[in-house]
Amino acid sequence: MNSQPVAPVSFGRPAVGDAPVKLVATDVDGTILSYAQSISGKVSTRTVEAFQAAREAGIAVVLVTGRPVRGLRGISSALGLMGPVIASNGAMTYDLAANTPLDHQPLATQSLFDAKDLIQELDPTVAFAAETPQMLHMEESFARGSLWFDDERRRAAGIRDAEITMGPLDETLERHTARPVSAEGFAPKVPVLKLLAKTHAMEADAFIAAAQERIGHMVTVTHSAPGVSLLEISAKGVNKAQALRRYADSLGIDAEHTIAFGDMPNDVEMLQWAGTSWAVGSAHPMARSAADRIAGTCENDGVAEVLELLLKGTLP
Repeated sequence: MNSQPVAPVSFGRPAVGDAPVKLVATDVDGTILSYAQSISGKVSTRTVEAFQAAREAGIAVVLVTGRPVRGLRGISSALGLMGPVIASNGAMTYDLAANTPLDHQPLATQSLFDAKDLIQELDPTVAFAAETPQMLHMEESFARGSLWFDDERRRAAGIRDAEITMGPLDETLERHTARPVSAEGFAPKVPVLKLLAKTHAMEADAFIAAAQERIGHMVTVTHSAPGVSLLEISAKGVNKAQALRRYADSLGIDAEHTIAFGDMPNDVEMLQWAGTSWAVGSAHPMARSAADRIAGTCENDGVAEVLELLLKGTLP
């Protein structure tokens, strides 16, 4: 993989305990970017300065997010991080500077539609969408009531018409024309990085628990949208932690020298993998339980505060 340059770490460099910090991994929405600002992508000046200072200190920085690659250029540019990003909950690692994928782990078509069918049996009112490298496929019922369904609002947010396609997933993803490649599955005509399922019939935590029991043996199930019962489904074993580990390995950095920040259930594995991790103060209880420490809230620049203390050598 291509990588951001990492300066040699020597005595006196930023550290947590006795471990020099060589890599900072951070979630985006709800962690360094408030949910109120998620559409505009406007990051606070304090956060921008903290990340730039970390880079200047020789620390590699990588965004690890549920967002698709196309939703990361603006924020990456603002932070001065136009290099590798880990997107779609670990299903895609992409070099923004070179405009090329470094790694991707899509859902097999059979797993995708088997999971979709089983969730629909659980709740017939569920609406679906699917994230691909090029666009978001959405059923009309999934988009209704959101900016995706309003041409004017969508375009004002900078989302191009070419980035979405509307219709039943069975049709837009060409379910019945997938090519068999083995006894175990099918090659997708369109690689799907993440299947999304939304319901109004149950609370988010109850929805994910029911889905885990029903489809957890075949796919990875998580969620990241506070106040919304929205499942995010990836290929089995795909999560932020395994993608971050692969990326860190490419830099010759291990977990001990990595710190991570997050706020939602899709961050849990990453927070557990990193040598030291922080959940922001506004985080979901699952993320708080998984993290080693608690930072200030996203709205109060909690991640920036931790980085400032780290770089000053005064981190408690």
